[in-house]
Amino acid sequence: MSFKETHIACADCGSSDARCIYESGVSICFSCGVRKAPDDAEAGTGTDKAPFVLGEPMRLGKRGITLETCKRYGYIVGDAAGGKVQAAPYYCQTTGALVAQKIRTSTKQFSIRGSGKNMPLWGLQLGRAGGKMIVITEGEIDAMSCSQAMGNTWPVVSLPAGAGSLDAIKSSLEFLESYDKVVLAFDNDEPGHKATVDVLELLSAGKGYTAALGDYKDPNDMLVQGSASALRSTIWEAKQYRPDGIINMVDARERIMAPISTGLAYPWAGLQSMTHGHRAGDLTTWTAGTGTGKSAAVSEVVYDLLVNQGLKVGIVYLEEGVARSGRRLMGIHLNMPIHIPGVETGAENMEAAFEATAGTNRLFAYDHFGSIDAEVLTSRMRYLRVAMGCDAIVLDHVSIVVSGGSAVSDERKDLDRIVTHLKSMAVETGVSIHIVSHLKRKGGDESHEEGGQVSLADLRGTQAIAQLSDTVIALERDQQAEGAASDLTNVRVLKNRLTGETGMCDKLVYNRITGRLKSVGADKAVSVTTIMANSDF
Repeated sequence: MSFKETHIACADCGSSDARCIYESGVSICFSCGVRKAPDDAEAGTGTDKAPFVLGEPMRLGKRGITLETCKRYGYIVGDAAGGKVQAAPYYCQTTGALVAQKIRTSTKQFSIRGSGKNMPLWGLQLGRAGGKMIVITEGEIDAMSCSQAMGNTWPVVSLPAGAGSLDAIKSSLEFLESYDKVVLAFDNDEPGHKATVDVLELLSAGKGYTAALGDYKDPNDMLVQGSASALRSTIWEAKQYRPDGIINMVDARERIMAPISTGLAYPWAGLQSMTHGHRAGDLTTWTAGTGTGKSAAVSEVVYDLLVNQGLKVGIVYLEEGVARSGRRLMGIHLNMPIHIPGVETGAENMEAAFEATAGTNRLFAYDHFGSIDAEVLTSRMRYLRVAMGCDAIVLDHVSIVVSGGSAVSDERKDLDRIVTHLKSMAVETGVSIHIVSHLKRKGGDESHEEGGQVSLADLRGTQAIAQLSDTVIALERDQQAEGAASDLTNVRVLKNRLTGETGMCDKLVYNRITGRLKSVGADKAVSVTTIMANSDF
């Protein structure tokens, strides 16, 4: 906006130098707020053909707004539609002409007279480009409240249409960016909070600040119910905006200084020694060749967490029904593989085993068999953690979730997305998640089913599993070995984010009579025959 004349006398308030005339002929007095069109004619009419409201600035007692503040902004009280209304003037940014009025009735009904298109930030004409600080509010009353609290000496503007006025911000972005600080004092409600983030993300990094209103609903409420000094302090103490996830490490002091957790224990000493257990927020992947004993191993982990550690556990076994899953855990308790046909025990033992495992009210299962939509899966697992309070959740297995994919590339993308969601959920909710993943088919002389050594590169599908997992545990067993050797499983840690230590850490022996997997350490020199002869299971 450019002026034709400046610092001239105002006949309305008597000021000797507060009136200016724009090149368009429209004049404004920055003392009393009165605007006049050329030759003192009416300032114009709206696009709805209703004339602009004429009136005078007046003190807004219920709002705590002084006459001086209303004069500064040209906020007037006049007659319209058979009653008193308040009118907030909007001016063209280039000519200074009055282009619109926002009308507010006594019943808080709003309307626009004039052109409501491309309305600028309200009060923008009072500010000059460049300065230390500018304040933005959601509404005109809030803008005047902030201005008044700041002694009417700092630029304060408002959105023309509340929280949905991003276009006005965008059109004035260069002007706003000319200030060192842009402080947002939006309404203390959900739309206001969302609008705050939307506007802050339009500003350059480090430019935006947010005023904390505490228990007050908006700046005017703080002015009326609190005090001008409280509102002023809130503006001056506005916090610089940081996007989600960006923190000052000072604020993380308690987390940093907290003792390192040993995590939830594994039932086998060798694995526990190398990994120091599994922790809240961890994603642990178990992998092995087909038929190697992955389900038996994770069931031992579930049993130990549930019975020996007294924790809440969620199980999502997509390849077996809940009846088989429950009987598998009961069998571990009884030292009998009662999930296998023909293996039976008495009713009394069954009842006792049920009460010790599935009947504890600490075990929760998702009753579903086969493939499943990824969104449904993550939703159910989140429910197990958030609603049921599970400390650990086991998914057996992740590969079946994407088994319906139309192509290998689709499967990889789906696995990547699922594993990313699961890791995010683990961190967000503080749950320990275990997933079972299959391996690629191994070429060469020694397959995975013949005890071939497993590496991270053997994981089926996407490398996201290896990248996002905190721990990757592989089981190696030669199913074709003769005699007792076929019941010996090597436990190999392929990834260990906590310490970096990897390698073979344990040997598990499967007892066909008890159905249990027991650790015998990682000593390669001990023969399977000796292990079985000296074992107590």
